[in-house]
Amino acid sequence: MWLRIVSLFETVVLFVSGLFVSAFNLPDERTQALIAQNGGFICGVCHPNEDYELLHDGGFTWVRFDIPYPFNADGSLSRSYKAFRERARGYTGRGFKVMAITPYPRDYINVGGFDPSAPENTQKTQDVAVFLYNDLKDVCGAFQVTNEMGIETFTYPLTLEQAARFIGVQLEALDAVSENFPIGYNSAGLNLTLHRLMKPYHRYCDYVGVDLYNGNNSYADAQDFIGRIRRIYRLTHCPIVLEEFGFLSEGEHKTDAEKKAVLQSYGYESEAEAIADLDNFVQKLPAAFRQRLIESERPKSEWGDVIFRTYGGHFYCECGEDTYRHVGHTNEGQAKFYADLLPKLRRVSCLAGVFIYCCQDSAVCWFCGQRGCPSETRWGLLDENGVPKPAFYAVRDVFNV
Repeated sequence: MWLRIVSLFETVVLFVSGLFVSAFNLPDERTQALIAQNGGFICGVCHPNEDYELLHDGGFTWVRFDIPYPFNADGSLSRSYKAFRERARGYTGRGFKVMAITPYPRDYINVGGFDPSAPENTQKTQDVAVFLYNDLKDVCGAFQVTNEMGIETFTYPLTLEQAARFIGVQLEALDAVSENFPIGYNSAGLNLTLHRLMKPYHRYCDYVGVDLYNGNNSYADAQDFIGRIRRIYRLTHCPIVLEEFGFLSEGEHKTDAEKKAVLQSYGYESEAEAIADLDNFVQKLPAAFRQRLIESERPKSEWGDVIFRTYGGHFYCECGEDTYRHVGHTNEGQAKFYADLLPKLRRVSCLAGVFIYCCQDSAVCWFCGQRGCPSETRWGLLDENGVPKPAFYAVRDVFNV
């Protein structure tokens, strides 16, 4: 009984202190300690290129990218994992720190050959996490345990409850062996359900991450970002790292005539006509898009709704009409986004750092497989050729202060 009373008292104290820190933007001791441990506020970028000099010029101190599953079927190290390790060493040797994202559930199944959500495989899952720490602790600065559980394509084939446990058992194992090495996890948006499921494991977290893309499909301003960051802090009582955020430099909303032209390129005059010919229509989609339909785990009878509603932005290669403070999705608008938001984020007391998504534009959308889709191709601070866009200089002006 006494232990339960003490535990309840500690919970109340944490909650009340969290309210005060959040409401009055008071200094948070754990966040300040994490910032000091990291050598300052994290100024990071996702999926960097190897133009180290340019990254230094931009004021970046951290980079963030994914760890492949480390083992082949025979237990030897995979070529892709060894390549990751050497790449991480390249950044570390040039003064950067690496926020490394550990493998996804599907990697354990497809490459590792076991289901990481099965209780009998808990030790195997933890052993992989511990191996990664021991092998990479000298070339990585922190771990984010997997990525955006709750997003179908990343969580597949686990449920959210299974995904939370998948994260938690790895955090528990890493906490037992790591020292002065930040570990945590992230959510896509608030995803309060995930954070509540993670409550038993927050004791192992040095930070909790969140990915926010407000302003790309709905209106937003700085307070929308700050409010969400503070809400997760109040729920988790952990320092927050903004693991991904960004603003598209292209992708204005399409007119009805432009959308009809997209449908006509597939041989249809309307969405209803395409849905009525669903089998043939789906086969005309890029292979990546077809894979997303499978991963949605929606019955085939609902795929039309998935294509045109859930993934309509991808199909029509557009983003929403509303933006960040009514700034358009242009090179200049992207620069204004960072110039306005970044200084305000740096003043949030429970925020230990940020990672901009992302370094460089890409040619093809990894999600839907289309070249013209801005949704996963026009986040970069650099264009496809590695040439800085106006946003790069806007970020540099804030990070180098």
